[in-house]
Amino acid sequence: MRIEVSNSEAVVKEVFWLAWLACGGPTGMGIHQDPGLATKKQVWDQTLNGRDYAHTDNKPGKVLADYVFGRMMKLRLEWDSTSVTFSDGKPHPDYQAWCRKYPTYQSLVEAAIKSAG
Repeated sequence: MRIEVSNSEAVVKEVFWLAWLACGGPTGMGIHQDPGLATKKQVWDQTLNGRDYAHTDNKPGKVLADYVFGRMMKLRLEWDSTSVTFSDGKPHPDYQAWCRKYPTYQSLVEAAIKSAG
């Protein structure tokens, strides 16, 4: 799915931040990656640079968050200057822990749009 927004990069950063918070905590051996409290900037750096796992495909405009600070997110977004693109599939709590709070990708993105202003 694709949503038109004028501040797409800010929305994307907010999506990953809200998803990370909604995960609630690390999963399994992710406890070794969890700093406890992290800032939005730290979560974005961890996500963009794939620091929890060897992942080199992320770049501005296309990001996959598998694990972020030990939290299972399995979230991919793409964006350009006018829109954000995301899956229209159904997230599963076993893989996308954030979906316990945001039941769809769209609800997560819409919450980020509202939060990012």
